[in-house]
Amino acid sequence: MHIDGQIISGDYDQQNHEFSITSVKHLTTESTITEDELGLLHDYLLAHTGDGGQVLTLNDQILVKLNEEDVEKVLQDLEDIKRFF
Repeated sequence: MHIDGQIISGDYDQQNHEFSITSVKHLTTESTITEDELGLLHDYLLAHTGDGGQVLTLNDQILVKLNEEDVEKVLQDLEDIKRFF
């Protein structure tokens, strides 16, 4: 099932219980995360809310700056994705 979030887009694989991230802030990437990994990412971002933003690394080479508003959107995207697990 394809999911288009505010920042994160990808496909949920119900059979394997994985989410494949296909884009972040409209930049193409390929990364698969499990429910546990999604939870860890969510908890990390939630714990660091108010830190002025975060920086993601895509494909081990592209740095993507997330301001505080972007982090809030990512948190919402992760919560929406988690409902599928």
